[in-house]
Amino acid sequence: MKKRMMFVAGLALVLAGCQTQDEGSNSSASSASINTEATPSNSTNTNSSTNEETAATGEDLPLNDTQYGRGAASDGADTNEDEEATRILTADSKSIIIYFSRSGNTENLARMIHNENHADVLELSVENPYPADYEEAVERANEERENQDYPEIITDIPDFGQYDRVYLGYQTWSMTLSHPITSFLMDHGEEFGGKTIYPFSTNAGYGEGDTLERIGELAPSAIIAESFEIQDEDLLANQDQVIAWVADSES
Repeated sequence: MKKRMMFVAGLALVLAGCQTQDEGSNSSASSASINTEATPSNSTNTNSSTNEETAATGEDLPLNDTQYGRGAASDGADTNEDEEATRILTADSKSIIIYFSRSGNTENLARMIHNENHADVLELSVENPYPADYEEAVERANEERENQDYPEIITDIPDFGQYDRVYLGYQTWSMTLSHPITSFLMDHGEEFGGKTIYPFSTNAGYGEGDTLERIGELAPSAIIAESFEIQDEDLLANQDQVIAWVADSES
C-alpha cells in the first residue's frame, strides 16, 4: 500500500454500491472474462481466471445479480473471483470508462454505459482485494482513511492520449471517493488535462458527497462534466436514466 498525505473528512464510512453474485443463479450473471485489446498487453490482475473467454469488441456486457446498500457482501476479489477484470481497449475510441467496483453495482452501471456508447473499458484492481464481509471491509477502509494509506492499483494502465471523454466510476465511501479511485487519481489525475471527465457513482442513499470536488482537486486540469449518481437498489429499474445521461454526454 502507498502512503498518501491528504485530508479526508472523518465521517463514519459507508461502503455503498455493493453487490454479490447470488450462488446458483445464472439468470443474468456471467462468469466470462472480458479482456480485449487492440495490441497485446500483459495483465497484472492476480485474480484472473484460467478459463479466460474474450468478448468481441462492440459486444454488450452482461449485468450481474446484486445485493444492495449497507451490509452487502462481496466475492472477496472485488468482482473478479470468477473472471478477469474487464479490459476493452481499442485503437480508435475517443471515450474510455474507468471504474472500481468492490462487489458489482458500480460495475453494472459501467456496463450499462458501455452497452450504450461502446466506449473502451478499464476496470481497476487493487493489490489486496477488500474482504467479502462488509464489516471487515469497513474496518479496513476506516484504517486506510485514518492512516491515509491507500491501496496500490495493480492494473496495467494504458496511455490515455487518444481519449477525449473519461467516464469515471466509483462508490461513495464516507461521503467521498472510494479509496481505489483516490489512489488512481493521485497517480494519474494529471494525465487528464484538457479531457472531460464524466463522473458516475452508486451509493446507499446518501448521495455523492464531496466526490466531484475531490475529482477536481486530483485532476485539476480536467473538465468535470455533469455527473450521474444513483442509489444502488434503484439502478436496474432506471436504466432509461443511464441511457439519457450517456446520450447527453456524447452529444
